[in-house]
Amino acid sequence: MVEIYYIEDDENIATAVKKYLSQKGYTVFIFGTLESGRKAFERHIPSVALIDWNMPDGEGDDFCKWIRSKWKELPIIFLTVRNDTRDIISGFKDGADDYVTKPFELEVLYSRIYALLR
Repeated sequence: MVEIYYIEDDENIATAVKKYLSQKGYTVFIFGTLESGRKAFERHIPSVALIDWNMPDGEGDDFCKWIRSKWKELPIIFLTVRNDTRDIISGFKDGADDYVTKPFELEVLYSRIYALLR
């Protein structure tokens, strides 16, 4: 079973992603803050992490670094509105395996997750 932790404060986007990926057979858990995501990671490690950069309690890049420092092989994808070249490069330097800017097509996100899990 593929479990995905999605760290996202926009409920509409999170719900749409969860609904779509659930139809593809994935189990998606949504966390609206970095702190709730961190607590979840301390209890259980998912198959994939999806992270928004701009969160109400901090920056997703710091969270990405924290994940990468503990779990080197965990696939991480940024899902963010930050589409500046410097942000994208920074996201990869911070440990992301992929970087998807909003708005995005759900089919493309699914394909990227699928590719990372191959």
